Amino acid sequence: MRAFRNEFEEQFVIMVRRVGAAVLAVAAFAVWFLLAPDEPVIQAPTPVSDRSSEIDAALSAYELNNARTQGAPQQAVVNGWLAKDLLTTMAEQQNEALTREAVPPPVFTSDDRIPALAGLLVLGLALALVTSEPRTADADPDAGVPRAQHDRELAAWTPEKG
Repeated sequence: MRAFRNEFEEQFVIMVRRVGAAVLAVAAFAVWFLLAPDEPVIQAPTPVSDRSSEIDAALSAYELNNARTQGAPQQAVVNGWLAKDLLTTMAEQQNEALTREAVPPPVFTSDDRIPALAGLLVLGLALALVTSEPRTADADPDAGVPRAQHDRELAAWTPEKG
């Protein structure tokens, strides 16, 4: 009767370990995929409008006006007009860039998977400890026989009895 009970208990413990391992594996799979953090939403800033047509117009006007100049004073005036037109375009573009709506930085959510997996690891270790066979201080781990009984048998053994 005792041998059946030990075998039954051993089979039960093996079944509990397997079921527990399967539950922990499914839980780890679920934790990894269900607790995955959301991708951060990154908003791109509104682009500054293209001012190449205004720059082209200023350069065309410069070439036309420069072709009609007849000396350094007139060329200086035409160069001043070009500088004014280009600086106006640059100022408008800079002002547009500075006054556009601010874009908030991306917000990264914390990853809760690592603490959850660590908790599952602790549960797995607890399952292994609960279902492990208890060890006593006076048991011989090689024979599975209490040490006192082993010592008595060893003392009674003689080479003739073998």
